Amino acid sequence: MLVRNKVLLSMFALMVITYLDRVCIAATASAMSNELNLSLSEMGYVLSAFVLGYVLFEVPGGYLADRFGARTLLTRIVIWWSIFTALTGVAWNYTSLLLIRFLFGCGEAGAFPGTTSALSRWFPRSERGRAQAVIMIGSRLGGALAPGLVIYLMHQIGWRSVYWVFALLGIIWAIFWMRWYRNTAEEHPSIEKSELAKIQAERTPTNRAATIPWVRLLTSRNIWALCVMYSGYTFGVYFYMTWLPTYLQQGRGISQSDLGFYAALPWVAALLGNLLGGVWTDAISRRMRLRWARRIPAITGLCVSASLLVAAALLESPIMGIAALALSFGASDLILSVCWATCVDIGGQHAGTISGMMNSLGQIGGVAAPMVFGNLVESYGSWELPLIIAAGYYLVSAGMWILIDPEETVV
Repeated sequence: MLVRNKVLLSMFALMVITYLDRVCIAATASAMSNELNLSLSEMGYVLSAFVLGYVLFEVPGGYLADRFGARTLLTRIVIWWSIFTALTGVAWNYTSLLLIRFLFGCGEAGAFPGTTSALSRWFPRSERGRAQAVIMIGSRLGGALAPGLVIYLMHQIGWRSVYWVFALLGIIWAIFWMRWYRNTAEEHPSIEKSELAKIQAERTPTNRAATIPWVRLLTSRNIWALCVMYSGYTFGVYFYMTWLPTYLQQGRGISQSDLGFYAALPWVAALLGNLLGGVWTDAISRRMRLRWARRIPAITGLCVSASLLVAAALLESPIMGIAALALSFGASDLILSVCWATCVDIGGQHAGTISGMMNSLGQIGGVAAPMVFGNLVESYGSWELPLIIAAGYYLVSAGMWILIDPEETVV
């Protein structure tokens, strides 16, 4: 196996662990709320606390990945968030849980910028869409595995111990990554000359001493459009990350015994959509200009997703509603690898910083979604309104792609 594919496999494993840790709380929410006496709105604030920490540390994480490389950065942040994953299992009240999840989010913030920075150094341009799709598929696989695995472990060892098991996985990965990974292909002892030549021929030159062009970044219409677009995507996706099991039980009448299966379906659809999006954008890029290779899958996915989400909200049949919900997530995830590949297109050697900006400012939707869903459902007793709001936000995101030009770089 090529060394760069081993790097990709390692980052795939990291994304599985990342989403096991992240989605775990959605499956434990009911048990946690009952034991800690939390209302729907309070749980919404707890879920949003993670995203707030995530937002605040995304850009610093991306900058540090570009400046010092992903080897040290990812090792340290995975250990950090694994500690707070474990501490989630000892939360004793609303305030302690709020603080722990905020600090957990601070740690996870560097994961995607770190992997994007590593990808920009290890992968030729012609392979980035596929490679980004593989990384994101890992996140969707983690999301698909989490509900069933968490519910099984809860029955065996209780909800608190689940967090300790998942924390251990992160520590093991961090030790492996620090020992094996190198920041550039040139530094890795196992690289063959032919593979190194392939990487060097199509790679953006890296200069760790390069100054980040902050003024240009902060005044770029391209980057602001990218961030606004991503905020609509995150508003929708955080419903699946935070409220999906609760929605399936309260809104669709799914029993605890069937919950793992039905909660996994949207994540499986997202996994397939992610793979299709990465393959599709790379295929189009070989025949058309890069801007259309990124826009076509993204606009298509968001528009189809919005339509299916409205259907999911309005269909009376639980099975048909859940099917529409799953397909909506799959369609929306056509854009995920496209978004992150676009960060590499625009950013070059500053790919980590650009991806950090997109995944920070773009997480405004993610911060809002758990609170909006929790408060609206508590106030009106219905899930339809927040789902339709999410569909409208998807359409706004689709429109923003007309303003995003992956051919307009910051360097």
